[in-house]
Amino acid sequence: MHEKKQILLAFVVILLTSLACSLPFGNNAPSPEEISATAESAISATLTALAPPVLPPLEDPAQEPDTQPIPEEEPTSIIKSSPDQLSIAIIDSVNNLSSWQEESGLNLLINTGDVTKAVLSPDGEWIVYTRTSMDGVDISMWAIRFDGSDQKLLVSHADFMAMSVNPEVIDVYEIVTISPNMLDFIPGTHTIAFSTYPRFNAPGLLLNNDLWFINLDTDEKRSFLSPGQAGNFYFSPDGTQMALVTPDRIDLLNTDGSNRRIGILSYSFVYTYSEYAYHATPVWSPDSSYLRVSIPPQDPLGDPTAPVNIYHLPTDGSLATLLASLVVAPLENAFLAPDLNHYAFKEQLGEPAENLFSLKFSDLSGGTPIEFTTGSLGFGAWSPDSSHFYFINWNPREIFIGQVGAPGVIAVDVSPAMNLSWITSDRFVFIYQTGTNYQLRMGTLSTPTVKIADLGSGLGNPTYDFVSP
Repeated sequence: MHEKKQILLAFVVILLTSLACSLPFGNNAPSPEEISATAESAISATLTALAPPVLPPLEDPAQEPDTQPIPEEEPTSIIKSSPDQLSIAIIDSVNNLSSWQEESGLNLLINTGDVTKAVLSPDGEWIVYTRTSMDGVDISMWAIRFDGSDQKLLVSHADFMAMSVNPEVIDVYEIVTISPNMLDFIPGTHTIAFSTYPRFNAPGLLLNNDLWFINLDTDEKRSFLSPGQAGNFYFSPDGTQMALVTPDRIDLLNTDGSNRRIGILSYSFVYTYSEYAYHATPVWSPDSSYLRVSIPPQDPLGDPTAPVNIYHLPTDGSLATLLASLVVAPLENAFLAPDLNHYAFKEQLGEPAENLFSLKFSDLSGGTPIEFTTGSLGFGAWSPDSSHFYFINWNPREIFIGQVGAPGVIAVDVSPAMNLSWITSDRFVFIYQTGTNYQLRMGTLSTPTVKIADLGSGLGNPTYDFVSP
């Protein structure tokens, strides 16, 4: 009771002090109404000061960050899944952009001499390309129809520079420019997806791990995942899902922004002995129901017996399962075929300085690996039906085509050849350099190659992208 009286007395003293301090000074005496209003204000302020503060609820430290983007209000319109004929977008050796079709041949679209990257929409109707100034700073993204009409600016240099960057960037004033990193269409749509990275006046590569979508039919541009929330992206063949890859894990996410499955595969950071971080490259099954991926050992040069692991990744949110482990040559990997059963790999022969390898093939049924050939070589790519493949002999530089389980090879009839791509399981295209001139050539497994486009004799390295029926 004595304590309560002390508290009450203290409260009265505080109240009277507040009231006294609140009264106006001067020669004019306050009216009774002013005294009453001042007292009410003082009492209210005093009670508020004595009340305990309202604190925000504590965050759950174990809770995952909110990485779910807001789903689109309306689904992206569906287009043809493929063109009626083979369509190729070409950047020649002087950095001009052309289109090529079997019926119409070569058509020059952009002759500004600054085109640096180009991708075709799945139906071959649109080409999205980037332009870069001579100093590499002014970068912009454009779109043009395959026939050369409807050219439009998608992202200006100012737009790129206004984009947010990876939270790990310490000093944004050190950024020289912001550039597109990955660039690809969502299958079955005219929506181009791209990520970005900042470039600095110093060595090193730090990806923004963001993701942007631009719908070419509506010109809607939106940030799909903010910096630090995405990664390298790989769309499922049906366009409904994507794999998001960082240097230590793989997530899955629906392309409408729903159902993020975090860390279906986590793996150790792989040393690359260079400025870039290793990112796994998962391969989707043709029916989009699962993925498979091969992961190198953490230190490829530290332990020559450390294996490459091949994993199966379901899409239902459950964790990946290990399918196979194998030892390969240092700094190499296993190369999964499109059927996601066969794979190729290299084993080192002799001392590393000899640069000799054995090219072997196996499958995930557990069979014994079979040696195909040996030499100073590198594996190229599988044909779509997983029956054929090409590999490169480095000295002298030549491309050979082989078949799994069959002896002998087919030599590409011109050399040096580079950037070979399979159009079908029988037909392929590649770039051929003769002197200072470049050509785009096409061939089949049973016929000689023919020139389909002259790519000039500039200082640039020609590139191309294609879609086929």
